[in-house]
Amino acid sequence: MDWLNAARSFTWLAQTGSFTKAAEQLSISPSAMSKRIDWLEQQLGQSLLVRTTRQVNLTEQGLAFLPKAQRWINDFDAMLDDAQSAHTEPQGSLKIAATQAVGSTVLMPNIKSFLALYPRLTIHLNVLPPGAPPDLHHDLVITRYHEEFDSTAHVGKRLIDYQMQIFAAPDYLKQHPPITTLKEVAKHKMLLTNYYQKKGGLILDDGRVFTFENYNFVTDHLDAILKAAIQGMGLIFISPHYIEREVQLGLLVPVMPQVRSAVKQLWAYYPKASFTPYKTKLFIEHLKTNLRNVVRS
Repeated sequence: MDWLNAARSFTWLAQTGSFTKAAEQLSISPSAMSKRIDWLEQQLGQSLLVRTTRQVNLTEQGLAFLPKAQRWINDFDAMLDDAQSAHTEPQGSLKIAATQAVGSTVLMPNIKSFLALYPRLTIHLNVLPPGAPPDLHHDLVITRYHEEFDSTAHVGKRLIDYQMQIFAAPDYLKQHPPITTLKEVAKHKMLLTNYYQKKGGLILDDGRVFTFENYNFVTDHLDAILKAAIQGMGLIFISPHYIEREVQLGLLVPVMPQVRSAVKQLWAYYPKASFTPYKTKLFIEHLKTNLRNVVRS
């Protein structure tokens, strides 16, 4: 038995809450997983887990040990990756989490071009609920800036700044009087994500707050909210980056283009380690370069 495999097994067990699921991730048997955890607890002289018939929970000692184990594993993996990067093509997997809107509109074009450059890599893209803090079990999380997110285990890097604007379907606007003020905007039904429905409003770049009191559709599914807007169900506040195709096709047009949200930021969050994995650094730089080019154009 060795510390690295035992610690890695423990972190997977903490993530999945199941000996069977954690063992599957490491391609070992549940009994081998159990032996690793028993060995680790013996070495530490602490009980890390509370085992029941249905799930596994961390003890107070397990909760305290988990971030230390994660940092150590991240440091080791990053150091190994950094040492190998100068001589080998990047390979293995890169686990990324993002909201559906960011994933489908911002990341997918960049993932396609990135994998064309490094075909031996595999990318796992998972959905992060809108408004949720960065998921600490991924190599990389692409999401809006979280001022309240304070993690000693993760660091962040700003990618781009963006602002949200109001959009609607041309046919919808033809059926209503011209919209020239925010008071008139407030008379129309809004299409919202759960995050903004719960927040209740949006800070504008002039310091005013536009409150979301009049809305008729709430969803976290980007395709659904865009289809609702195109069908004329109401107005949406959204970043132009997310609807470039719909705007180019004339399916959505800006309403009062001078009205914009306060500047928001898209960030990349990743585990804090002495050595950031080479593949993570490559993807961040690839993403930053391409996003800068989009903003400039």
